[in-house]
Parts: sequence; C-alpha cells; structure tokens
Amino acid sequence: MGIDNVLQEVSELTSRVLQFTSGIHLPRGNHWPMLVSVNLTQGNERLHSVRLLLKNNYLESADILTRSLFEIAVNLTYISKDVSGRLPEYLKHGKVPTTKEEAEKLQRELEGLGKSGQLEAAQHIVPHQSWRVVRVMCDDLGQSWLREYTTFYAYTSVSSHAGAFTLSKNYERLLKEQPPSDQEKAAILVTALDFHLRVVDIAAWVFPLQIKPETVKKLNSECQNLGKSLV
Repeated sequence: MGIDNVLQEVSELTSRVLQFTSGIHLPRGNHWPMLVSVNLTQGNERLHSVRLLLKNNYLESADILTRSLFEIAVNLTYISKDVSGRLPEYLKHGKVPTTKEEAEKLQRELEGLGKSGQLEAAQHIVPHQSWRVVRVMCDDLGQSWLREYTTFYAYTSVSSHAGAFTLSKNYERLLKEQPPSDQEKAAILVTALDFHLRVVDIAAWVFPLQIKPETVKKLNSECQNLGKSLV
C-alpha cells in the first residue's frame, strides 16, 4: 500500500471514529462516568483538530495536540485501574467539587477573583503541578506506555514548551515553507487516532449500550494495521 493511500485510509478511519463517538447521549451517573464522558469529548475535539492541522500542513502543532491526546489516555487508563482509590485524589487535586458544599465554596472563591486578593485566590484555585508524574503513570501501566513516554512524548514535549531542538531539526523545511511528507502526516494522524481509541475503549467499558465494544475492537484493529503499514 502506498503512503498516499495510507494517509487517505487513516483520514477515512478517523472520520468513522469521530462519527461513531460524537453526539452520543451518555447517561450521567457518579463522577467516574462523568470523567469518561468529558475525556471522550475532549479527545474528539483534539483528534478533529489534529486532522485539520495536518490538512493545512501544520505538523508541529498537530504533534502538540497528539501529545495532549496521549496525556488524556494515560490519565484515564491509570485511573481506570483503581477508580475507587485514584479518582477521588484526581478530583481533589483538580479542585473539582464533589459535594454541594464544595461547589458553593468554589463558587464563592471564583466570585472573589474579581475583587481584592485576586492573585491569592487564583493561586489557591489553580493547581500548580500535576496530580501524578506522567512517567510514573506510564511505568505503572507497562512497558509499551513507558516506551511511548520516552520516545514520542519526550520529543513532542520540546515543541510544546518552545524548545529549540525541533527548530534545529526542522528549520530548513520551515524556512523554505516545505510541507511535511504524506508519511509524516499519516504517522502523526494514526498515532493520534491510536491514543484516542484507548479512551474510546474505556468509554465502551463504562457505556457498553451506547458505545459497542465490538465496534471499538474492530476500529482498533484497523488502526493498528494502518500503523504497521507505516513501519
């Protein structure tokens, strides 16, 4: 299969995944279904954005959003391994209210941002570090996740934080305004799709009536086969 055909097939598969996972009415329950639903929506938005960026040849920006998809997949998968133990800590760190009293308190704090002590209030509400180190979560999830962390995630973190490495690597293409190759675009799109499908897989576990697990399994298989054709 030619690279241009792979790019077309990955794009078509992405369309099918987005159609399958968008606009679904998911039942509201406790905080775990809510988090899965929110992450699925975020993943859909980012995957759609990655495809638009690649269509306009914005490879580095697509890399950054794919990195975000990886983070969503890591966090959700890590929490799914021990929902009762990890979810409360995750929500508490993110200042997510889980009771009526906490919601009312947060509302008062948000209202206080427009008054005196705005800086102090903002520092109290917004977390200043992640609830878990990404590498630690990947190490817990297994070798494949850790390998992706030390390769893909480490590389795209440079672009995300305006590091100079990617400029030195790509400056000639950027200065000459040369578009990325079809292989580069296909590789990042299939990577983004793979990360998002990991979230979809958890959503199918939580919402099996709305998101058919057998369909997710088929989509995953197609994505993996396209990835192998790029190697």
